Amino acid sequence: MTDRGGPTPAFRPSAALVRTVALATLATILALTLHRPALVVLAAPFVVWAVAGVLRRPRVDEGAPTVTVSARAIALGEAIAVRAQAAAPERIVEIVASSGSAADADPAAGAATGRDETAVRLRPRRWGRWDLDAVWVTVSDSWGLWVSTWRSPVGSVDVSPIATVPGRGDAIPHPTGTAGIHRSRRPGDGIDLSDIRRYQAGDRLNRINWRVTSRTGALHTNATTADRDTDVLIVVDTLVDATTAGLTGPEQSSLDDTIVAAASLVEHYLRLGDRVGVHDLGDTIGPLPARSGIRQLTALTTRLGRVRLDVPRDPRLHRVQRLRPGTFVVVCTPLLSDGVRDEIATLAQRGGSVLVVDTLPSRLGRIEPGPADHRSRLREIIDPTPSFSLWEEAWALRRMERERDVQRLRALGIPVTAWGGVSGVAGLAAALATQRPRARAAGSTR
Repeated sequence: MTDRGGPTPAFRPSAALVRTVALATLATILALTLHRPALVVLAAPFVVWAVAGVLRRPRVDEGAPTVTVSARAIALGEAIAVRAQAAAPERIVEIVASSGSAADADPAAGAATGRDETAVRLRPRRWGRWDLDAVWVTVSDSWGLWVSTWRSPVGSVDVSPIATVPGRGDAIPHPTGTAGIHRSRRPGDGIDLSDIRRYQAGDRLNRINWRVTSRTGALHTNATTADRDTDVLIVVDTLVDATTAGLTGPEQSSLDDTIVAAASLVEHYLRLGDRVGVHDLGDTIGPLPARSGIRQLTALTTRLGRVRLDVPRDPRLHRVQRLRPGTFVVVCTPLLSDGVRDEIATLAQRGGSVLVVDTLPSRLGRIEPGPADHRSRLREIIDPTPSFSLWEEAWALRRMERERDVQRLRALGIPVTAWGGVSGVAGLAAALATQRPRARAAGSTR
């Protein structure tokens, strides 16, 4: 995290020292030429200052300032500190870190000055690998007579998305294992008491209920329900990135919402003890096999932090190859591709409990109502001026087409909800958990 600014450039006289020497020289020449002793008195302070400045020249081997980056891997919303420290005491240090539009700087101009050391805080606006521009560091003595400038490379910082979890839930539509924390109606080895019954051959001795046994005179044992876990597959759609960059107000991105939703859901279900895997329908993240534990979350955030968003991606759809029946599948997508819609239906047909999280920015295709002259508006649509754009109308039509796809998915029994935090997804998962037994019971009666 520490960088040196390459070869040490020599200190050069500052503009103040150049002006002092020029004024002292000019006043001395005029005093000798015009025979005006008063000019010598006026030039004396400048001469003393210039001599003192020459005597205070920094040593050639003083060395370059040290540039330090506080962290190389952060979460979105956090900031890094780029700090510059002089190699010698009693130095004035100025640092200029140009972040452009990729990050917010504190101070706002990205420049700071301090005694012996100073720092600029940078907060990236998007996740992924962030390449920082080289910083410029200027070091001068305490009198401001000698100055030197260094250009120091900084490198890159990995920025992972924030996994905000506004609400939690523990309902899984179709638990499949026997080692998790989800409650089951099936008898088995668990910790939840379901019944007290007569002892049978094969029952565990440590489950004998001695209180009931002593009261009834017959052996009774505690019957429990099995604890179950499940495989959770988070499917992310990184094929397109629909943004509100052309609209006024805060900028939204479907890709950012997709990644934040996926990271939040992965953290949520890993904390519940489930095995969570990630599959990317595009070519941004790549597949992540289902595993449990905090290492799975670390692997995901590390991979997301190293993604370069400015690199062109493969536009082909990468379908899910393997799916365990009963897997809880959450698809985070803006639903703008027919191939993604078909893949969602296929996952449901293969036995997955599928839930779709809509990550399309809500402002896209929403024409705000307001006072307007409809006749002039119609005239603009029929005969548009060269500066007129039908971008908003095009998105409105696309959203209407997209609503038909949403209705088709819901007709197949696949819930679709807009991303608003883990609590909304957990609520739908609980609804799926209650619908599954009812659907199986209805099928058995038929």
